[in-house]
Amino acid sequence: MFRRDSKTGEEIAHRVTTPEGRTFITATNAQFWEGTPGHKVEEVRGHTHPRGIGFVVDRTDEQ
Repeated sequence: MFRRDSKTGEEIAHRVTTPEGRTFITATNAQFWEGTPGHKVEEVRGHTHPRGIGFVVDRTDEQ
């Protein structure tokens, strides 16, 4: 499960980009992926898809 921001109610996830350019969303903590050489980690905010088929990114820290 994704962490939830207690003030906004948003779910918090991490978008990970691999050295090969593949991107995925994960609930795993950022420190795990930051310790993996060549991986870029970005915190994203959003919600779990209503049908449970993935995570919908509503915004990033840059927005």
